Amino acid sequence: MTLLVCDALALPSIFSSWEKLVKQPDPRTLEAIPPVVTFATGAQLLVRLGMAKNMTREGVRRLSRHPDWPFGPDRPYPYWDLANADVMETGPFLKFFEEHPIVGRGPDKAPRRSKLSES
Repeated sequence: MTLLVCDALALPSIFSSWEKLVKQPDPRTLEAIPPVVTFATGAQLLVRLGMAKNMTREGVRRLSRHPDWPFGPDRPYPYWDLANADVMETGPFLKFFEEHPIVGRGPDKAPRRSKLSES
C-alpha cells in the first residue's frame, strides 16, 4: 500500500492552480444573446430571459415534439451539428417560445391519492 504524503506548504499552490483549470464563464457572455443554442443552453437562456420559471434540456426536447416546432427535417430551420451537438438558431428558437409561452401544468386541481387507499 502506498501512502501519499503532501507538503502542507504546497497545498495552497495546488488549489490555486486547480481554480485556474475549472472553467469560469466569460462575463461578456452572461448578458449577450448567443447566435445559436443547444437544448441545454436554450433552456438556460429561456430561464435567464424570464420566458420560463425553470427549464431543463429535457423540457426543451419534450417541447420540440410540438407540431409548430421550427427545427428539423422538413421544417423551416435545420439543426446544425456543432461539436457533436445539435444547435439551433436563436432567433427562431426564441420566436417559437414567444408564440407558444410556457405555462406549466397549472395549479393542482384535486388532492393526491395516498398509496394506501389505492390497494
